[in-house]
Amino acid sequence: MTQSLALNLILLAALSGFAAQALHAQTANAVADSAVVITAKGLSITKADFEQMLAGDPRLAMAREQSSAKAALGTDFGRAFALEAEARRRQLDQLPPVQLKVRAYTQQVLANELLLSLRKEYLKDDALLAKTYASEQDRFAQPRVRHILVRMQGSQVALRKGMPDLSAAQARAKAEGLLSRLNQGADFAKLAKSESDDLGSNDKGGDIGFVPKGATSANFEAAAYSLPIGQLSKLVQTEYGFHILRVEERKSLPLDTVKPMIANELAHRDLDNIIRDGYTLNTAYFGN
Repeated sequence: MTQSLALNLILLAALSGFAAQALHAQTANAVADSAVVITAKGLSITKADFEQMLAGDPRLAMAREQSSAKAALGTDFGRAFALEAEARRRQLDQLPPVQLKVRAYTQQVLANELLLSLRKEYLKDDALLAKTYASEQDRFAQPRVRHILVRMQGSQVALRKGMPDLSAAQARAKAEGLLSRLNQGADFAKLAKSESDDLGSNDKGGDIGFVPKGATSANFEAAAYSLPIGQLSKLVQTEYGFHILRVEERKSLPLDTVKPMIANELAHRDLDNIIRDGYTLNTAYFGN
């Protein structure tokens, strides 16, 4: 077989694959949204409802591209429908214990939908988002952090060559000693180069750059976002060991970047308010 013929065969196979995918997409689009796509002993679901039920599910996106994936997805849900139909035929859904289980699940779904709804409404309120951003702009500024890590046993951080595997108590004692040296005027960058167990930043004097929210451990993030610029932190313990932090500068993020964050915080604030006065407990049963 010549090289030219082989290339032509490969190209033909690729084109055939694209054609098959295109035909699959056309076939799927030919099914009306109102068409029933699954039935099971009295239960049914239309194409529109089925795709809405799976909105955001990566399996649906794959099924839209590959006929085999769509067939597998249909089979999975067909089985689930068959079992649901049989359970309903036996009236298991009418049993009080089952209804309580359904209620518990429904509570979780509705609570999440309430959060999503509140967040969506706040994202539409540009004036409120801008006002909140202007009044708390420093809180939405990313800190550039320099740190020293003293690793402890069990840490996911690799042990530096030639260094002892310190227990938590030993690591804390060493970190306290380093913090004392810094408070007495030791150079942070030099101390980080020689003593920090963070191999990714010690050669940079402990500088890890700007820290986005959600990118580090909760304790580390809380310290990084609350520390005044240039001030040493107290010891901060994470699953990696003990840290000493210093914020070098803060970079304000554009409003458009933090709008989802602000909307999320406002939505959670509303949830807290709803919860605060939204229920009453029987103290004879639950206690005070």
